[in-house]
Amino acid sequence: MKLLRTKKRKAVVILLAFAFVFTLTFRLAFDAIFNAIIDMELRERLPIRNGSTAWKYWIVPPVPVAFRIFVFDIVNPDEVLAGTAVPTVVEKGPYIYRMHLRKTDIQFHDNHTVSYRQPEKFIYDEEASVGSENDTFTTVNIPFLTTANTLKYESPFIQTFTDAFFRSMNETTFMNRSVYDIWWGYKDPVLEIGAEILRKLNLSSSVVNGKFGFYMDRNNTDDGHYNVYSGNNYDFSNYNMIDRWNGLRFVLCWKRVFQPQLALLPPPPLPLFDSLSLTTAPRTLRLVYNRSTTVHGIDGLHFQIPFEEFASAQDYPDNAGFCTPDTDNCLPSGAINIINRLHSLPGSPVCVSLPHFVGGDPYYQRQVKGMTPSQEKHQPFYNYHPLTGVALTGSRRYQLNLITKPYKYFEAFKNMPEAFIPVLWIDGVADMDKETIDLFKHQLQDMLDAVVYVKHGLTALTCLYVLIAVLVVFYWRRKDQKALDPERSPLMANGRVHRTPTQTNGSVTKYDHLQDPYPDPI
Repeated sequence: MKLLRTKKRKAVVILLAFAFVFTLTFRLAFDAIFNAIIDMELRERLPIRNGSTAWKYWIVPPVPVAFRIFVFDIVNPDEVLAGTAVPTVVEKGPYIYRMHLRKTDIQFHDNHTVSYRQPEKFIYDEEASVGSENDTFTTVNIPFLTTANTLKYESPFIQTFTDAFFRSMNETTFMNRSVYDIWWGYKDPVLEIGAEILRKLNLSSSVVNGKFGFYMDRNNTDDGHYNVYSGNNYDFSNYNMIDRWNGLRFVLCWKRVFQPQLALLPPPPLPLFDSLSLTTAPRTLRLVYNRSTTVHGIDGLHFQIPFEEFASAQDYPDNAGFCTPDTDNCLPSGAINIINRLHSLPGSPVCVSLPHFVGGDPYYQRQVKGMTPSQEKHQPFYNYHPLTGVALTGSRRYQLNLITKPYKYFEAFKNMPEAFIPVLWIDGVADMDKETIDLFKHQLQDMLDAVVYVKHGLTALTCLYVLIAVLVVFYWRRKDQKALDPERSPLMANGRVHRTPTQTNGSVTKYDHLQDPYPDPI
């Protein structure tokens, strides 16, 4: 019986040990197995080639972009001209355009890259906006201000004559323009005369064409010829990163050279606590990991453009090349001078900042009233899917400001304050559509969620085997102790098994058999 009991116990021990080792081994190897499966799936789906899963989403990005414009209406122009008050602005918006993207002129190359153009088509969405794109607001007369700034080192006669000419054409310090005018362009009388003079001289200019607008003649156009890595060699370390932009690997801009890097999607999988680089011609901005997040039920990583990207060289030396004309003329942290970078009117005293000067020096907010900076509302961000690198949501935000100051020989600007007056800010909001959300959930996120449960289940099962083993051993010990406990059987004394007496004859006692007080435990 004892031998049988020992064999049963050995069988139980072997079974539990085998189950424990198998489950533990599978749990430890599960991540490697899962990663190998994911790698196979990425190799099949991610390369940019006709027929792959990524192909149709690469040609037509699945994240619709709402191009939201907010304008700043100057409500006290007379007090500003009189020099009795700083400009006070009231934000109006959003005025929303739907931006439609589609890649064209696609060509594949032997070095595993693909080149393309991506025209941007804007359609106004009045229903989603606060009003018509023809709503008007008051701002500084930008062509007039640009002329004053351009001629500031010319002779007093030339400046005075030019000022008189502008005013004879009914040009004033401030102008009332529509949202459409300031963005897409409007005809300016002085610029029209300049364009006419050039035509008579058989000269042409893409700038002096009789119109001005920040995004003039840009609808249905692209921002250059891109060449990116396709991943067709299954190397995703540089997937969708820019190899060349307009044929150039490096671009000289301001007083520094920058290399275009990230076109839209970062290479998967994304590392935690790392930074990315996003190219927004003509410069590259850093994206810094902030936290994990969930977007429409899909796990994501939240990246932000840090405030240091708009810091002065004194506060952030890496930005020294963006000071114009040199580091002695850096703007206070929070804005970057783009006076010679505005394609629609070079020489315009314009600087770019984050909306409402968020993250900038308080100096800017002291010069204009009406700023309400909010990190949540105004700091640019992107939420990326950690496995595929697809942008789940994002918001590209920036603000255009005019740098104003007095111009002695221009009557219209004689009393103009030294200030940074905001004109408008842009919120390019990208949010994944429902069809793509459902695709991600059903084909990817549900699987990833299931994997988490499987991992937890395997871990719990491993612990359960350990618990069962402990309980079995405890059970066996209790059984053995009960078998050896003299208080639990009158037949036990001094640890020996007694015989049962059946007959006594004189002084001799006879025993007919041995009796075990307990049955065999397992």
